[in-house]
Amino acid sequence: MPSTVLTGCRARFSIEGVKVGYATGVTVREMINYEPVNVLDNIETKEHAPTDYQVSMTADFVRIVGETIKSKGWFPKTGATPEEHLTNIINTGELTATVEDSQTGQVVRNVEGVRISETNLSITARGVVGKNVSMVAIRARDESDLS
Repeated sequence: MPSTVLTGCRARFSIEGVKVGYATGVTVREMINYEPVNVLDNIETKEHAPTDYQVSMTADFVRIVGETIKSKGWFPKTGATPEEHLTNIINTGELTATVEDSQTGQVVRNVEGVRISETNLSITARGVVGKNVSMVAIRARDESDLS
């Protein structure tokens, strides 16, 4: 029976059901914004009202020659003209990202409505070339939401 501790070597990261090769790290952030309700004749905040729910992600992976997020259709190609570039951005659909336990097959995080908003390439003289991707999303569910 596998350990109940999820470790990086057991975590599998996928986008649109495709394992992201050589992924080295993933961060999923859920945030609820609360606005203070301040009223007259009271020094204290009366309550905090929820006003916003946001999800974002970052992923780090090793750059593999010939495999790009553009070639997979996850990020829009630049195109030959500004008009083509805009069309590609508009036509790039939402994605689903998943983190699962490779030992049990259980999905531990499912992130829906994902759009890649930023990519970064990191090259050093004697290092492995890395890629960092920032994403926005609509919703994140963990195993308690998925059961």
